[in-house]
Amino acid sequence: MKLHGEVMLMLIYLFLAIESYWVDGASSKVPCYFIFGDSLVDNGNNNNNKGVARADYKPYGIDFSKDMIPTGRFTNGRNMADFIAEFLGYDNYIPPFKNTRGWNILKGVNYASGAAGIRDETGMAQGERSSFNQQLGHHNEIISKINELLGNKSKVENHLNSCLYMVNIGGNDYLNNYFMPLYYKTSAQFTPQQYAIALNKQLSNQFKALYENGARKIAIFGSGLVGCTPYAMAHFDHKGSPCVDKINNAIQLFNIGLKSLVNEFNTNFGTAKFIFIDAFNIALHDTSNLGQIIKDTPCCEIRSDGLQCALLGKVCGNRSEYVFWDGVHPTEIGMRTLASRAFNAQHPNDTYPFDINHLAQL
Repeated sequence: MKLHGEVMLMLIYLFLAIESYWVDGASSKVPCYFIFGDSLVDNGNNNNNKGVARADYKPYGIDFSKDMIPTGRFTNGRNMADFIAEFLGYDNYIPPFKNTRGWNILKGVNYASGAAGIRDETGMAQGERSSFNQQLGHHNEIISKINELLGNKSKVENHLNSCLYMVNIGGNDYLNNYFMPLYYKTSAQFTPQQYAIALNKQLSNQFKALYENGARKIAIFGSGLVGCTPYAMAHFDHKGSPCVDKINNAIQLFNIGLKSLVNEFNTNFGTAKFIFIDAFNIALHDTSNLGQIIKDTPCCEIRSDGLQCALLGKVCGNRSEYVFWDGVHPTEIGMRTLASRAFNAQHPNDTYPFDINHLAQL
């Protein structure tokens, strides 16, 4: 029986898609890379959402490409997930869940969403977003499609076991929840210590869900110096301190618990390796451009809420000399610093028990 021309073309296209996947996968340290988290790693999942947690307008993305079209990244150029994809050897960045189709899902998916948190209500004041639980639900959808594509339970399991999973979540549970008492009740319900315990308990269940769905190489980022962001400095009393200590102190309680959780998982799940990226420590001991880099002023003109860039607002010309792009998000240079030290630790406390580069090679 002869195949019609259209069918033949479809089969050729399918073959090329499969071939392209395996060639690309073979050139990288891991064949697949899944990303969960918030605006530090979101690359377009919040585009066209109903709400203000969006970066699909100028001046966002001004340095990402020559055409300066906003991509949905909450910075002027590449974000942490992009840099880590480069360090892993990927030729292309991992696409957002919204835009991922066909065989491309085998290379990985970015589920991250600006304003997202560990808790489902986190970020609700910012409008539409996908919480960590919703992102895990999206991952289940992708796994179902991978099952359809590979058609063999063993192949699917082996594939998912070999992927790198990156999780950057938790900062919004403080800045867009606990320290926004007009919108959320958590600060009245929990002491900072109780809140940190509650967050880590919920994360424990979420990480177990990832593990049960095949995740074996999981890199978890702690929360950074949120109390040192231009937004925090402008909206909270810091009594002469260079940062808002009550925010940073609360976040450190969360980070300490998260590091312990990683240790617990490595003890109890022998077939998996969890690592902790101490973003707080990395930011605290950042020596890049020492004495030159501007750490307390955003590079772009800020809108009235103090969080993000104003639509079509002015931007600084010397963007490589600024830590912050807007009120809360780092510039591309800041993103690169954090990503590079997460990938290849420069200080003993940058990562635990080792860095992403070592994790990828296991």
